[in-house]
This record gives sequence, C-alpha cells and structure tokens, in this order.
Amino acid sequence: GLCNRWLKCCKCPIILGSRVFSTATSIHIDFPATSAPITMMTFILALLVMCLRTVLGDVFLQHSEFGHELNDEHILVQLERAMGSEHRAATETRMKSITEALSSIFVALPKNSTGKVGSSSARYALHRLFVQRHGWQVKGLAADGETWDAAQPSAALPDKVSSGVKKLFDDRLGSSGLSLDELAVFAATLENFIHAEAMTRLQSAYQLSGEEPMLTLEKKKVDKVFQAYMAIYVMGINTTATSKTTMRRHVKNVGKIYPGWDLTLKFLDDLRREVVGDRPSYDFTDITDVVEEAGERFGRFQNQECLDLKQTLVRLEEFNGSGRVRLADFYNSALSGGQWQFSESLEYLRQLGALDESDSSNLRVIIPNYLNAPSNCIASSAYYGVCCIDECEELLGHVETELKSPMADSGRIAKIIANLPSSSLAAGRELSATQMQRLKELGDHHGNNIPIHGRLFAQWMHLAYPRECPFPHISGTIQPKTSKERLAEGRTTRASKDEMQKYIKAGRRVPPAEKEGCNNELCSEMWSVEEELVDVGAHFSHTARRAERGPLHALLFYVFTCLASVCFASALVQTLGTTLRMADVSSKASFACWLRSSLKRTINHHHV
Repeated sequence: GLCNRWLKCCKCPIILGSRVFSTATSIHIDFPATSAPITMMTFILALLVMCLRTVLGDVFLQHSEFGHELNDEHILVQLERAMGSEHRAATETRMKSITEALSSIFVALPKNSTGKVGSSSARYALHRLFVQRHGWQVKGLAADGETWDAAQPSAALPDKVSSGVKKLFDDRLGSSGLSLDELAVFAATLENFIHAEAMTRLQSAYQLSGEEPMLTLEKKKVDKVFQAYMAIYVMGINTTATSKTTMRRHVKNVGKIYPGWDLTLKFLDDLRREVVGDRPSYDFTDITDVVEEAGERFGRFQNQECLDLKQTLVRLEEFNGSGRVRLADFYNSALSGGQWQFSESLEYLRQLGALDESDSSNLRVIIPNYLNAPSNCIASSAYYGVCCIDECEELLGHVETELKSPMADSGRIAKIIANLPSSSLAAGRELSATQMQRLKELGDHHGNNIPIHGRLFAQWMHLAYPRECPFPHISGTIQPKTSKERLAEGRTTRASKDEMQKYIKAGRRVPPAEKEGCNNELCSEMWSVEEELVDVGAHFSHTARRAERGPLHALLFYVFTCLASVCFASALVQTLGTTLRMADVSSKASFACWLRSSLKRTINHHHV
C-alpha cells in the first residue's frame, strides 16, 4: 500500500534543507513494487539525513550569506521609492564589486540566528571595507576609541538624507539584521552620496576656473579645473560654507601649504591618461569620470607617504622589531633630524593612543598606532578623511579568508600566522615562546575557540606584527581626534621646543632597552586580559549553535548518510535486475537493443 502512490502535503509544509514545499505542492514518488521495502527505507533515511543536515552545519546560514534573497530586492525597491530610480541604478552598478570586497569579512563574522549581522558587526564590516577599498576613515563608522555598538551605521549617512531612509536600515538592523547583499546596498548608498559631494566640489572648481560645466574644454583649461578640484579636495575646503575669494586664495597657495602637491598633480595627470586618454579636448563626462576615479584611488596613492613615514620611524626604532620609538628619539628627530612632523605633544600622543607608558622612565611612541591616528588624515570630505591604510587589515583579511569562521583554535591560528608574511616579516617564521604562550592564554580564556574579532586577538596580532598591527586600547581610554578637531576645542597639538628638549634630556639618562634583557619581544608590559568583542550577542549565538552541533549529531549524520547510500545502491541494483529479467535481457546484444528501445521511449515521452 506504500508503493506507486501520490504523497500529498496536507496541512503543513515540508522543509527539505533550505527548500520549503508549500501545502499546494505534491511530491510524486514512484516505487517499484518488487523493491518497496528497501526503497521505502531509503526514502525515510534520506529524509532523516536532510533533517540532520539542516540542524548540522550552517546550511541555512550559508544560504543567507551567499544567496540572493527577496529581502535584498525589497530594500532596493524601498530605496528607489524614497530616493528615485537613478539612485537605485547607481547602487546596483556598485553592488557587485562591493559584495566581492565584503564577502570574506562577512563570511567570517559571527551571525545571529537568521544568518545576518547586527548593528555593531555591520558598522565594523563597513568601516573595514572603506579602509581597504579606498583608504577612507568614514565618519560615524570608525570606532574612535569606543566600542562598535556605541553608534548605528546610519550615523555615517548625511543629515540631508530623510529619516525614513535611515529608519529603513535601522529597523532591519534592529530586527533580523543585514545580509551580505543588504550590507552592500548600504555601502553603495553611502558611496553614491560621496560621489554626489564630489560633483558639488567639481562645480565649485569650474566656477573658480571661470568655465562652464557642459562645454567641451581644451586640455589646458581641463588641467586648470582639475588643479582647482584637487586643491579643494586635499585641503578639505567646505565649498558651501567658504567664499570664492577664500577658496581662490587656498587654491593659489596650496603648493606652499600641502607638501605633496607636486606628486598629487602627477598622480592626477597619470590618472587622466589612464581613464580617458591623452586628447586635445575633453567633455564634461570625461572630467567627471576622472574626478570620481581620483576620489576612489587617492587614498592608495597618498598611502605611499605613510609608508615613507613608517620607514623613517623604523630607522628610529628602539631595537629591531619592537615597533616602538623612544619619545626622546622621536622629538630629537623633529629638532635635529628634519622630521618636522614628529612634534605632537605628549598629551596629544596619549589621546591618539600612540604612547606606550608601561615604563614611565622610558616613554615610547607605538609605530602603527601613530601612523593610523587621525592626526595623519587629510580632511578631504564631509563624509570621510583620507588616512594611512592600516596594514593589519590585510593580514586579518587573510586570516578570515583561511578560516571562513569567526573563531578557531590556537594551533590553527599559529599555523596561519607563521606562514603569513607582512611588509617587515617573512613567511615561514617560527613564532616565539612568548607569542605561543600568549596565544595559549587566549585559547584558555575562550575554551580554545579564539574569536578573531575581539580585542584580545587584536592585542595578540600586535605582538605578532608590532610594526603593522596597532595596539588595541580598552574602549573609553583614548579619544583620537584630528588636529583640526583638537584646535577647534582650543587645545594645542604640537609640543613646544622646551617640552621636546625636556624629554630628549630625560632620554639621555635612560639607555635604550635591549631585547635580550626583556621578558618579551616588545620590552613592553602593555598586555591585559580584558576582552571586548565586536558583537557579543552574535558571538554567543554562534557558540550556542556550535554546541548544538556536537560530536553525537555529527556521528549520526554520517551514519545515516552511509546507510542511506547503501540502501539506495541496493535498491537500484535490485530494481535494475528485476527490470532486465522482465525484459528478458540475456545477452550483450539484447541489452543494447533494450537500452536503445528504452531511450527512444523516454525521448518520445518527453516530446509528448
């Protein structure tokens, strides 16, 4: 009575893996009468395997991470309704490249029960995306010394955006969270606003140059427009709040104010040749293409200055590989070595989080913290600053790509890091005893499942890559600000000559530390066991799902998989044997004839 029947879904849907069959769906299963018991057992075991597979692993999460969901289309429809079809078209144009750039970060982040990321993880991922993609520190996305849940990602959207658009993202983050595609929509939306700001800046450049935007211009006039645009950009001039007279004065004197101006003009000239070619004249579309590309690439170009600055600091390093420069040497290079930029006051260095005060008699500047501080950013936009690109981001990105998980055991992490080179360390190194001991401490702290998106792992990365990875201060202990922001508060950013000489003299009385006499590679006691996870809730949700997928579930899954495979193969052999006997196939020739006849009937059946 179980064979050759229609099995119909009566009152409830059947869920197979990530597929849902509604009550209107019928599943036709045609069992040969001669093998009904075995085949039925196969069918039952297959259902059990699919149910276990749904519970085991992150099948649903994988679908959410990489699949295109109806929700993603819905958010685009809502944005189109609020902001117009042009905005949607621009968003969809950007989404492919943004999704690819976000993918490895998103896959490795801890998810909630719906397979999406919450507010703090979304903010963290978006911040890292723009740093890696353009060298942008987007206002409202950077942590700035606080925890990642201190603000919503929508804080990065401009004030002129309607509250409805911000609420659209906030509501999703507050309920189910954002999928990979929804996160890409947010990033593309923000990039659209940044592009619109660039067009406003370009309009001001045309006005300062005395040219009309829609006219085709000869190369000489185009160069004049480009120079005005880049001067406004690198100096961070607010075109809506600054008079034309003041802007003209800034544009005229930019070469005296901005040391890298000549290299910037060469960058712009090379970019023009690459994007639109070298021609005697250019139309408005050509110019906008170059301007948009300049904004997206300038961060990478400007980062060469940061790398040069790093090499200067490395030459001043207390000892090879410490990632630290004695404050006395730092200030001495400013007064006697021609490094005028190394003149931040002690208070400002402390506020930036660039000061190692673990030994009060030997204050030191932490190289990666200093380089990545807002003091080295160019105020290029109302939305972002162009800053030094954090080299640790690329290293962490490689770890994420290797793990494809938010956590891992200490052994696997050690193997990845030992073979992961940086700009100052070669691959294939042997991790030190201190590094291995600290990594073991992290494993003990987290039950040997170390979260890679937390303060403790970032602290260990600083120990493993002291020149590339910044030391992560406990939230609330630093307040990094740009020099412009600090000056607006009526506070100085530079140390006086007397203050510098005071620390230079104090440094002469304390000899530089020697690596052999220290209890770790950095000769620093900057280590604490206080953890701060990017998303605490998602971390515990991920941990709970891992606990549910214990060894017993895994064993049952593989047992049922093997049984189902054996039963299916047995049923297939028995069915084929019965079919051949009924067809009286007793030789190779008769088998070939029977096969051709069966194929012909099947083809005719499909044609009908």
